Amino acid sequence: MADFILILHNINVYFVFLSALVAGIWGLIVYFQKRENIKPWRISLLVAFAFGVLQGLLGLSMVALGLKPGGGTGLYYLHYVYGGIVALGIPLVWLSFTTNGEDKRRDVLIYSLGALVIAIVAVRAWMTGPAA
Repeated sequence: MADFILILHNINVYFVFLSALVAGIWGLIVYFQKRENIKPWRISLLVAFAFGVLQGLLGLSMVALGLKPGGGTGLYYLHYVYGGIVALGIPLVWLSFTTNGEDKRRDVLIYSLGALVIAIVAVRAWMTGPAA
């Protein structure tokens, strides 16, 4: 069972990265073109969030099974920090930086930058995860 979860965790990191990257770049395009119809972009942001949460849940289940990233050596605990940022990034952006719909254009910019940060952090988490 642990091997199956590990395989899913290893595959899902690509979905996290790509969906966050797409949502971030698309959001910047929406922002700079001053588009009004942002519903499709919001869906892409939710997809990125869903993949991030799934990645976190898979990671937590592996911790529950006694597995450690990087074989449990070195700075393996950084993987947990990066994973938490990936899984909770969008809600943290929503709670901390957005205007909650008062300035939709500004919110698009903030969410887009947050999605790009999540894509970068997902890569960093991937770098700290594999066993040495």
